[in-house]
Parts: sequence; C-alpha cells; structure tokens
Amino acid sequence: MFPNQQVLQDNCGYDFDNGENLAKWRGIFQSSLEKLLQQVHPTLEAQLDALEYVEKLLFKVLSMLCLKPTPHSIQDVEERIQKMFPNPIDRWAIKEAHSAVEKGKKKCPVTLPAEKVHSLLQKEILMNKVDYQVSLYIMGVLECIGADILNLSGSYVKNIRHIKITVEDVEVAMWADKALMDLFHQDEDVSSVLLEDEPVTGSSLTYDEVVKNLIHEEKQYLRDLHMIIKVFREQIASLVNPSSKELDLIFSNIEDIYELTVTLLGSLEDTLEVTEQDQVLTVGSCFEELAEVTSFMNL
Repeated sequence: MFPNQQVLQDNCGYDFDNGENLAKWRGIFQSSLEKLLQQVHPTLEAQLDALEYVEKLLFKVLSMLCLKPTPHSIQDVEERIQKMFPNPIDRWAIKEAHSAVEKGKKKCPVTLPAEKVHSLLQKEILMNKVDYQVSLYIMGVLECIGADILNLSGSYVKNIRHIKITVEDVEVAMWADKALMDLFHQDEDVSSVLLEDEPVTGSSLTYDEVVKNLIHEEKQYLRDLHMIIKVFREQIASLVNPSSKELDLIFSNIEDIYELTVTLLGSLEDTLEVTEQDQVLTVGSCFEELAEVTSFMNL
C-alpha cells in the first residue's frame, strides 16, 4: 500500500490496491513517464520499479482528485486542488492544467495518454460521462506532478554521479521536498479537508485526536531523519575514512534516534489499530515499553 491509500479507501476513493482494479490501470503511465524523463533529464534512465513507483504516486493523486462527490467540471477539479494541494504545487498544477486544456484545442497537449485515461475515468472512477476537457485538465495536473518528481529524482541522481534512477532515489528526492511530502503524506482525513476550512484549535481536541496528531508528527520526524541519513550522512560516509570520528561529530547518534522513532511509531500505530471504536486509546504503555527496554540496555 502506498502513501495515504487507506485514507482514500476510507473516503470512497478508487481502490488501486484492489487486484482487479489495478489490472485495468497498471502500466498506463509508464511509457509516458519515460518520455517525461527524457524531457527533463535526457541523459538519464529509470529502472522499471522506479517508474512503477511514480505511477502509483500518480494513481494516488488521481484518487484524491476524484474522491466523492466526484468532479463534473474543470471548476470542481480546480477547487479540489486549491483545498488539498500544498503551495506552490497547487498553483503550478492549475497553471499546467489550464495550459493543457488550451493547447488541446489545437493538438495533443500532454505526454500522458489522455484519451485512454478519459475512457477509464468515466467507466471505472467517475461512473458517468464527463467532458473530455475535464479529463485533459486532470492529465495536466498529473503530468505536472510526475514531471516534478522525475526532475527532482534526476537532479539527485546526477549529484551522486549515477545514470539510472531507482526507487530509493525517488524516495530520497521526495523526502527533501516539503511540498511533495505534504501532498503525499496527508495523514488527516482528506474528505474533511474538502468540507472544513477552519483549523481545529488545540483546546477542542479530543484524546484520540491528540494521539493521531502525535502519530502524524512522529511520521514527519521520521521522514526528516530518513532524509538526513540518506541525503547527507550516507554521502559523507562514502567520502571519509570509516574509522574517522567525523561522522559522529556531525550526526551524533542519529541512526539510533531513527531506530527508536521507528519503534515508537510502530507501537503507537499498533495500539491505534487494535483499539476498538468505543474504547479509549492507551498509548502510555508504548512509552513505558520503550523506557523498560532502555533501562535493560543500560544495565
């Protein structure tokens, strides 16, 4: 399951993890993504699994744009972008989408297979007929985001002097981009973003909401740690003497902190998952277990 897919399923989004559904869509963007990569980084190639990963990310965006109530017009899609996409991706996506629609009056304006997606959108996701311009607008949004991901990934790969983009390269490049991470890691309920404009104040949060906020913050912290380790520590480690203490002076025990955060986050998520709907979350035990392990290791 890729980022935030469960949220989409819970809010009646199209389930791309379903085997039958995925079979209808798998591979639809891959050849187009290769063409996009050639446009932004002509000297680079991408492994198949990297293209599949980016394709899944585009499926995620497509699901977000087509959550119920499903859009029927360009305006519907644009309003959803404005509510759900972080800045500046919202402005870029809207600009590129409008450009695609305008160019579509004269020629094929996007690299992604708009006509094929238009047919699938109506049949599989929107469940009714919509104007082709709406599908073209959505393809403009997806192409904007896909090109941005490939551009960032390619720049990272060039910096480390490689010639082929891997899944890990895409992940590291995205971890270093706050806007993309905000887009693909929206832990709050997406449907509530569509319905509520005012943020919830701290004084009105319930215990369950505080716990969910804690999990959200821990996930963000974990992504930051992972980015620092992958983008900085591992690159510096390849340049210095393995016996040197420079890494410890620069990064201290960041890898231990990362492992501790993974353990805590896993424990919090497990507790949230096994707690029945009418039960009170008891996350204090997660911290007690960590304290006991730490005490044992220090003996």
